[in-house]
Amino acid sequence: MANPRQAERDSSESMHETTRRVADQASQTSRTVSDAAERTARAGTEAFRRNAETFSSTWRNSSEAASRIAERSVDQFSKLFGLTGDTARETMQQSAGNVQALIESSTFVVDGLQNVSGEWMRFMQNRIEENLEHFEELLGCRTAHECMALQTRMVRDNIEALLHSARRASEVSTKLADDAVRRISDTALAPR
Repeated sequence: MANPRQAERDSSESMHETTRRVADQASQTSRTVSDAAERTARAGTEAFRRNAETFSSTWRNSSEAASRIAERSVDQFSKLFGLTGDTARETMQQSAGNVQALIESSTFVVDGLQNVSGEWMRFMQNRIEENLEHFEELLGCRTAHECMALQTRMVRDNIEALLHSARRASEVSTKLADDAVRRISDTALAPR
């Protein structure tokens, strides 16, 4: 006749082994997903950085071209309406100031966008680190109930962290927009 204590011990060991295997598989899957997410985040950040640099360079070149065009236009406008001396010089300075304000604002916007990008990169790195720590805890789970409770906590923590990062990115974006508007507004864009 089979020993009931032995059967209970075998059942408990079997359940523990099954839980350990599930946790090992989940941990391996998590590491794979985390690695892929980190590579994707880095690639996205790098692409964003390159695009920001390209945008900044293009904007700078366009602004310089616009400044030259504005200078020529002011010259032609001055000749057309007979503006000379101080009036033409003031108009030219106003146009140059407007172009300079646009250049400074675009540089400011690019810097701000890099800050937003950095916020999302920090979010990804923190989530990867914390999820790996949680998966180590998962290995210690002895029952399916413990495993489910931990997974639920992980999902809650990830959603909460996502919302906090989204809020911080939104705050940075709002401040960026406000500062850019203020910079442009500080310099008159048109003669008054």
